[in-house]
Parts: sequence; structure tokens; C-alpha cells
Amino acid sequence: MTSGVSTAAPLEAVIFDLDDTLIDWWGSIERCLRSIASGDTITRLQHYCRERLWETRPGSLDIWHRNTWALHHHRAEHWPAALTHLDPTEVATLADRFDAELWVDFFPETVETLEALAADCSIAVMSNNSLLASEADRLGLATWFEVMVAAPRTAPKPAPEAFLTVASQLGLRPDQCAYVGDSVRADVLGARGVGMVPVWVNRWNDAWPERPADVLTIASLAELPDLVTARRSAG
Repeated sequence: MTSGVSTAAPLEAVIFDLDDTLIDWWGSIERCLRSIASGDTITRLQHYCRERLWETRPGSLDIWHRNTWALHHHRAEHWPAALTHLDPTEVATLADRFDAELWVDFFPETVETLEALAADCSIAVMSNNSLLASEADRLGLATWFEVMVAAPRTAPKPAPEAFLTVASQLGLRPDQCAYVGDSVRADVLGARGVGMVPVWVNRWNDAWPERPADVLTIASLAELPDLVTARRSAG
């Protein structure tokens, strides 16, 4: 369900976050774990991820940023802390197998959504993921995206520089761009701060009682083409 459509400048481009927006870290990790680990180990890793790798909005228990990817990229740090019931050798062996077998895939609706949008407007991806270039090769992102920007390590989202850089590479003003992401902190507030149209992908039905009216909200990328069409028509 969408909300918050307004009559501002027509959209000329849609820019996407990568992790947990286009690709499904949580689902991919769970699928891999089910093939290699016991139920107790899976539960402990899931709990650790929720408690230690997901951020809550200050003064609230509402989730506003998920670092699920860190359970893979920083497994040498996190797995021993999460799996204290196992011998360190067992943890290392399990983590190595996880690394070898994990495949982080698109959400089911991602490809269809990208194909629909690419026929109607410019689309780009801008991510804090420093491995964006290798992810682009792995996932064939060049099929849809001509512009792919890894935010500078010195100015990751939600820093304005990250968003302004991708708008500049598209040759557009920020208000001509929508930015689509799952993180309230990094994606929504960052994009909104530079004047982009913020689109929050709220797959988890997270609460955000004070959500500004100009933040567009979808539960799935499948809703995005209609939202963009409505916004472009309204403009």
C-alpha cells in the first residue's frame, strides 16, 4: 500500500539502495543456514542479528536500520559471540561452510520491477556497500543500471554527498529523483534531507508513528511502478 503521494517536480529517475532493498540478505542467510546448521544455531544467529546488528530509532524500540549483511561480512567477529554454546573450532568450520555456500539473491519481485521501471525512466543504484562493483558483476546489475555509485567511505549514507553524487551522475536535480531504500536512518532521512523523493520499503511492517507525510511507503518493490507512474503523472 502506498501513501504520501504529492504534486512536486516530475520524477525523472529512481535510485535504489542495494542491500535489503534489491537483494534479500535475511532470506538468503536463513536459506543457507537451514542447509548447514541445527535449529538451535539458526535461532541463536537470528536473535543475535536482531539484538546486535539492527539499530533502533533513538528513544524507541522501532527498527530504523538493519545491518543484516554484517552477519556474513564480519562473521569472524559475530559468530563466536553468537554461538557461545559451540566449540570455537566448530564455529570456524561452520562459518567457513556458510561463506562457501551463501548466495545472496534478489527479492522475488526485484527483476520484474527493474524491467518495468527501466522502460519508463532512468534508474540507478547507490549503496554504502564497498563491494558494489563485485556485486554488480555477480548479479548482472548492468542489465538495468547505467549509473552505479558506491558511497564514499568518508561520506556514507545518510551523508548528503552520497545522494548528491548519484544525482549529479544522472545529470538531474535531487528533486527530480526518488530514492528507494529499506533503512529509515540511511535511506529515507538521507534522501529527504537533500530534497529527493524518499520511498521507504517497509517489508517488515515496522512502526514509525512520526513518519513525515512526504515519505512514500511501500511494502514491496512490486508497488513501485504504479507509484512512480502516479507521481510522474501528478507532476
